[in-house]
Amino acid sequence: MKQGRLSVCLVLVSLLLLLPIFGQTVTTTSYDSLMVDDFDQTAENGDWVWYVQGSRFVADGYPKLQYFEGAPNSVKYLLKEGVVGKVLGVEFAFNRKGDNWVEIFPAKQDANGKYVPQNLPLKGDVDHVDVWVWGGGYSYNLDLLVRDADGRVHSLPMTKLSYVGWRNVKTTIPGWINQHSRFRSGAKTMQFVGFRIRTDPQAPVDIFTVYFDQFKYLSNTFANVYDGYDLESVVFDEGAGR
Repeated sequence: MKQGRLSVCLVLVSLLLLLPIFGQTVTTTSYDSLMVDDFDQTAENGDWVWYVQGSRFVADGYPKLQYFEGAPNSVKYLLKEGVVGKVLGVEFAFNRKGDNWVEIFPAKQDANGKYVPQNLPLKGDVDHVDVWVWGGGYSYNLDLLVRDADGRVHSLPMTKLSYVGWRNVKTTIPGWINQHSRFRSGAKTMQFVGFRIRTDPQAPVDIFTVYFDQFKYLSNTFANVYDGYDLESVVFDEGAGR
């Protein structure tokens, strides 16, 4: 009896091994480091630019945004010969202590010349985001703002800017953030919204400066690729024949 059961099991295993490989689900993983901005080009990044805005009690004339020559020591060796590295600098001050903030985000100008936030789609399944940040020694908090595939904005803590000088800051994207839409319409991926810097209630609010360089993310670019992926973005022609 045992021999009969063994024979049946062997037959089932043989049949499974004979299934065509194209009928199976194949999971492919390919992690790539993708650059959002190295800040070496001060012109527009396609159809968007960096923009900054402050909360209610920001001082007159602030915040300021400007590009400067420079780079962290660990980045300088990556620059091509003859290329001068640049960083993005933001300077701000407030009229009083409290819950103050500034936001640095991609934006584009509308027909009236007003800057409108421009969220940037992030490819694949993002593992983490990292950026070089120059801290000014104040007790301010840097947060990463992302919009999930369902449209909700999440604020993820990155670092406290109480150090002085350059530091590479990495933030892991938690698994509970939905990075891919289940539906054919709407946003397909998670999007980068911007950076937010918040002051501690008792921290000084005189002039503070921060710099950014080498903003990139590590992502599994094959995370949302499947058999028939090319049909997801097909547009049906109105009035097309059957």
